[in-house]
Formats: sequence, structure tokens, C-alpha cells
Amino acid sequence: MIEFPMVIGLVLIPFGMLAISASTWVERQTAARDAAAESARALVLTGPASTITPELIVQQIEQGYGLPAGTLQLSAPANAVVPGESITVAVTVEIPALALPILGNIGSVDWTAEHTERFPDYGADR
Repeated sequence: MIEFPMVIGLVLIPFGMLAISASTWVERQTAARDAAAESARALVLTGPASTITPELIVQQIEQGYGLPAGTLQLSAPANAVVPGESITVAVTVEIPALALPILGNIGSVDWTAEHTERFPDYGADR
């Protein structure tokens, strides 16, 4: 009789809280990976003087995932891309340790996704 409440309180509730939070972890990591990859591609394909900036792409990805503005922090090179070289873009996101429906987010950890794109050697007019 005593074992049942102990199993529920010490085993099932903590595992249930982790299971609920796991989807938030995966979603935020995926958003950071997407933002890093798309921002690096935009820099390589459009160049730094384009109206399509990495910051704009990150904002659009935040909106698409339903994240609050400023959740994704971008770190991209500001200099021009040189043919034959690679650029690396990093996006850092704050992931809540526990995301509970009633209590909200408890604790957090920063997670960084990086993506490297290479600018082609030939056919480049920039």
C-alpha cells in the first residue's frame, strides 16, 4: 500500500516532467540548427550587401517556430565572403531545463548550433 504513492511521487512524476520537457528541447535545437544553416546559406548566396540579412532570417525562423523575439542569438561574420573560403554562422538558443504547462519554464541552458558554408570558387561575380 505504501509503495504505490512512493512509486508515483518518486518515479512517475519526475519522468513525466522530463517527457513533457523533451519536446521543447528538440524544438529549440531544431530552430537553432535551421537558423544557422539558412543564415549561412543566405550570406553565401546573396552576399553581405543584400536586403536578405541573416538577422532577418533568424527573426523569421523565430516567428515560424512561435518563439519569443530574441530567443535565437546570431553570431555571423560581418566581412565580405571571398570565393573559395568558408564562413561559419553560430546561433545560440536558451533551452529551458523543465518546461511545465502550469509552472512554466524552470532553469535553462544555452545551446549553440553552428553551420559552415563554402563560397564557390568559380562563377562568382562578387
